[in-house]
Amino acid sequence: MRVTGRTLGRTVAGEEIAAFVPYPLPPRDPPLKLDGELAALLPRAQQALARLEVAGEMVPSLDWFIYAFVRKEAVVSSQIEGTQATLIDLLEYEAEQATGVAINDVREVCNYLDAIKYARGSSRALAGCRFPRAY
Repeated sequence: MRVTGRTLGRTVAGEEIAAFVPYPLPPRDPPLKLDGELAALLPRAQQALARLEVAGEMVPSLDWFIYAFVRKEAVVSSQIEGTQATLIDLLEYEAEQATGVAINDVREVCNYLDAIKYARGSSRALAGCRFPRAY
């Protein structure tokens, strides 16, 4: 079995956690083999990335693109958990034009967005990372 990283035990805010730290990519022992199905999937993945790059070049603003993408992901993730809110419901709510939407479900999506905002702020502070401003 390939070992892909190590687990470190830590105490954070008085709580014991186990953090998984992956080894650097590409793996060296055993080396990554691109054959069979994996080799066939690689060109498809590269094409999908190329399409995403083209789409990214077509948007008027990277901030706008990230804003929409994060909201769509929040709606889909919340729907997995049982909410009925749609992306349109969320956008109408944010524009303060919500009519006939399941307001509790939309608020649940907003809670998810708040969690993403908090996590990004924490990541930026801890790692000195730079993220685009809008989400």
